[in-house]
Amino acid sequence: MIFENIIIGKGLVGAAAAKYLQKNSGDVAIIGPDEPDVIEDAIVFSSHYDEGRIQRIIGLDEVWTLLNYESSKQYSYIESESGIKFHNADGCLYVNPTGMDNYLHNAKKLAGKFLSYQFFETGKTIHQQFPGFNFPGSSAGIFERELSGSINPRLLIKAQLKLFENNKGVIINDVVLKVKHERNHFTVYTNEKKTYHSKNVLLCPGAFINFFDLTEKKLSLDLKSETVLLAEVSAKEAARLSTLPSLLYEINEPEYQNIYLIKPLKYPDEKYYLKMGCNLKDDIHFKDLGKIQHWFKEGNSDKSGEVLKEALMKIMPSLQAVRFTTARCIVSYTHHRKEYIGKIAEDGLYVACGGNGYTAMCSDAIGKIAAHVVLHGTFVQGFPKESFIPVFTK
Repeated sequence: MIFENIIIGKGLVGAAAAKYLQKNSGDVAIIGPDEPDVIEDAIVFSSHYDEGRIQRIIGLDEVWTLLNYESSKQYSYIESESGIKFHNADGCLYVNPTGMDNYLHNAKKLAGKFLSYQFFETGKTIHQQFPGFNFPGSSAGIFERELSGSINPRLLIKAQLKLFENNKGVIINDVVLKVKHERNHFTVYTNEKKTYHSKNVLLCPGAFINFFDLTEKKLSLDLKSETVLLAEVSAKEAARLSTLPSLLYEINEPEYQNIYLIKPLKYPDEKYYLKMGCNLKDDIHFKDLGKIQHWFKEGNSDKSGEVLKEALMKIMPSLQAVRFTTARCIVSYTHHRKEYIGKIAEDGLYVACGGNGYTAMCSDAIGKIAAHVVLHGTFVQGFPKESFIPVFTK
């Protein structure tokens, strides 16, 4: 059997693209590994497996904002059709401790096109609105109400794949090691020694796209480690903090920068965890697959635990945590800091990857654009092709 389209990568973007492709074309398959039961057995990894990613609408510019807005508008439909709830519309708060910055200057204009907002000129007024947070008096911020908050990435993927499967899409649990063009179709080779055939292939393998035989040319990507702090709290403490919005804190300290934080959520072990991540002084930049695999399987993320804990307790000095743990993540930065979306070979090979730390909040729109490019050779109206051009290493 020759599929019309095969998507490689079963993450947020791949699952969204698969849904849109299956809805508008012939036979479609998506190939990617399930979340591993034993991390040491895995070959490739999600950024990290968790229950919470930030959802905001106001992005760095109009393109990112429109991606976020178009994605979040689809959430109620996806939840209704799949029966899976993954979106919490608790709002998103952005704060800069030094006051006004470029983002805040632009945010009012961008927000006015898409949603209502509340602006804060001092840390005191932010604390009055959100007493669970503590910021310097010099702070300024903006609070988005509608659609913003958080998403559960595990459940969003599950919901997208359910819609895909309901429309007779084929889901294959495997890792693709090689893509080869042969005459008028592609042959896809997997870790389980299986082969599949397709007229078109869309590559959505995230940070791992350059480490297997998927493309002739390598994409220009900067791969950076990220460490996440998980603060376990009691059910009572989670209830106390249940009205907190997601937080983006544009702090710039010698040891850490750019904090993001999500209120306590219940994880599969039935415990509640508050999640916080940021950039760290000693983050690792990866060049080869072995080092990435080592990072996910046994990297020493705990060495940054105290720095992260200290940063968290400055923001939330009244937090009552039971214990702290860390998790390991990776971020893919593209050359132009937008997702790579487009055709990368004349014979029908396409790509959608490189999230720059923002993909989770706009994966549905990215998947829709990628599917539209595969099906029609053009971008969805409102999204300029020039913003997403794939860039290759020299």
